[in-house]
Amino acid sequence: MNTIAKTFAPVVAAVAAAVAATAVSVALLGFAPAQAQSADQVKVDFARAVYLHSAAQVHNERPQPMLRAVVVLRIRLGDNNQWQAEVFRDNPDQPEMTRAALESVARLPVPVGLSPKAHQMLRNDGLIEAWLFENDGRFALKTLAKPQRTA
Repeated sequence: MNTIAKTFAPVVAAVAAAVAATAVSVALLGFAPAQAQSADQVKVDFARAVYLHSAAQVHNERPQPMLRAVVVLRIRLGDNNQWQAEVFRDNPDQPEMTRAALESVARLPVPVGLSPKAHQMLRNDGLIEAWLFENDGRFALKTLAKPQRTA
């Protein structure tokens, strides 16, 4: 393998993995889900949507032992079926992490294919999700995060 190929091989592999993951997510989110959506499935679908629409800010490694910040949001659907986020817990010394979490919700499109029960649950109770931030500012959502590394 020549020097250029060796240099770019990890980048090509990472891009290929990201494209494959995006294709799977698009396939999952592009079709209307089954009508009998549980609260857990709605939460998983929400987390996948955040990962898809904030791909540059998401990591898929095991979270570090001491996280930079943890932001917990309550997510609901508003009157126009737009996602609304309410800060449940943040790190006052890290307002940029709270902004990043809120912005990742604001980027989400209007959900489609929700069962009436799931739609009602998101409008009334919503869901609670935690953004787990690494030192570099990337995050994983608790629902999809791998087990945290130990110190």
